[in-house]
Amino acid sequence: MSGGRVGFCLSDKKRKRMNLDAFAVFCEGHGVDVVQIDLTRPLVHQGPFDVIVHKLSDVIVEAEQDSQSQQLLANFQSYVSAHPATVLLDPLPAMTRLLDRFASYRIMSELRESLRDWSICSPPYLEIHRASEPPSIQQAMMTQGVSFPLICKTRVAHGSLSHEMSLIFSGGGLEDIRPPCVLQSFVNHGAVLHKVFVVGDRHFCVERPSLKNFPSGACDRKTIFFNSHEVSKPESNSDLTALDGQTASRAPPSSEAVAALVGELRVQLGMALFGVDLIISIHTHTLTVIDINIFPGYEGVPQFFSSLLSHIESVLDQRQAGGGPSAATTGL
Repeated sequence: MSGGRVGFCLSDKKRKRMNLDAFAVFCEGHGVDVVQIDLTRPLVHQGPFDVIVHKLSDVIVEAEQDSQSQQLLANFQSYVSAHPATVLLDPLPAMTRLLDRFASYRIMSELRESLRDWSICSPPYLEIHRASEPPSIQQAMMTQGVSFPLICKTRVAHGSLSHEMSLIFSGGGLEDIRPPCVLQSFVNHGAVLHKVFVVGDRHFCVERPSLKNFPSGACDRKTIFFNSHEVSKPESNSDLTALDGQTASRAPPSSEAVAALVGELRVQLGMALFGVDLIISIHTHTLTVIDINIFPGYEGVPQFFSSLLSHIESVLDQRQAGGGPSAATTGL
């Protein structure tokens, strides 16, 4: 394989978090040239690019309200349209879909049938589009099989607000929700979260702290507001993750089941860089998908640099062999 030119279009925060400078040095040793893309400058003067790796979540979300972000996104899309041979990791429509929890939870629900043999499921959920009275919400919950306690999450799955969640125990707590949002049945899972990080045809599973168990009859509890990012940090030490004298089950999820899930999601999403949040029910031992994440942080994945470069090289190989952007972009 000959070397290629790869543009990275990331926010300053994302660049620092993944240590793009160090990754560029790593790639240089393998004949791959990494270029940092500045969205405020014409891309045609920064190219050409064989591959563009990006996380335009900020821009996509802000473009709904901000004209400057709309222009930046339009400029990026115009460049991509004018250069169809450039492979995009990942496709903008796929990324945009995962920014909407309504859409991503529908994907999770649709996967249940194809993954039933692996005992993989997702919790019942309810989309709340607009402000409604608690009795009507509870009626809709019954229809959808959503039960207390439940987790309330914002519809937009990006930005600091997307990590602000609440754990609601009763009908009275529904006064605390702010539509549009998703209500998802809470599954007791022993305070252990399994984060799966996907890089093309490779994936890695990392254990993190998570919310402790709550009894289903705790209807007298007040709503608990929390930041999911803070709760599930590797070094998290929160009262919300302490198991009240119980011992957490540390059995990892079945590697075969996780591989089946990742394979199915890669096809359904058409993406190569994403993460999946998994929990294991303490009652049914079912592997439960609670969220899908765009281009996550990959913290705790020591092989991230080599895995990402390996996927980029496979994309470049397919591109040079005439495989086309669509085949390479999916990482299949």
